[in-house]
This record gives sequence, structure tokens and C-alpha cells, in this order.
Amino acid sequence: MSLRTTQVIVPAGTAPTFTAATASDTMEVGERVWVEYRSTHSATTTVTVIGERELENGDVTPNKVYTLGIGSVTMSELRIPLYKSYQDATTGVAAITTSQQTGVTMAVVRR
Repeated sequence: MSLRTTQVIVPAGTAPTFTAATASDTMEVGERVWVEYRSTHSATTTVTVIGERELENGDVTPNKVYTLGIGSVTMSELRIPLYKSYQDATTGVAAITTSQQTGVTMAVVRR
């Protein structure tokens, strides 16, 4: 797992720096925090936020699955809000996996 640094968006404007996604990344959660994915790959990529919270009945929160579109002709983008409910009670961060990493970059941002 790779812990990602959150980049702060300032009122004057900030262009986040995108870096290669790994198979499993961790990042902070909270209000006004989100992760952006970009793809130039010729196939879709499944992005999964891992359910970490325990529900009242003892079950674990289900994973939340997103699809990053095909990006071979024009870049595909996906923005996922990082709700506090995605936070792992032990580590304090969210864990996100990607089904493949070819041509996939990401940035964690907060405004």
C-alpha cells in the first residue's frame, strides 16, 4: 500500500500533481477531500473503495465500486469524494484499489 499525500487547493487555484496509481493506495478522508483518477488506457479500470467500518449488526460496510472509463482516445477522469465513512478505524485512512494500473494516474486533493 502506498500512502498518498493530500494536495491543498487554494483560492488562487492549484493544479494538482498526478502520479501513477498503484494496486492499493491509502489516503486521508474528510469533508472537502477527494481523489481524482485519470486514465489513458484502452480498457476500463475498476476503482474500489474498501469497506472498513463495522455496521451495527456486525457486518462490514460493503465496498464501493466505481468504473474509470476507457481513456485511449481522450483522457477519462473520475472524482471520488472521500467520506469519513470510508475511514479505517485502526489506520485512520481510506484504502482504494485499482484493477489495473497501466496509464492510470491519481491525485488526492482538499479544498
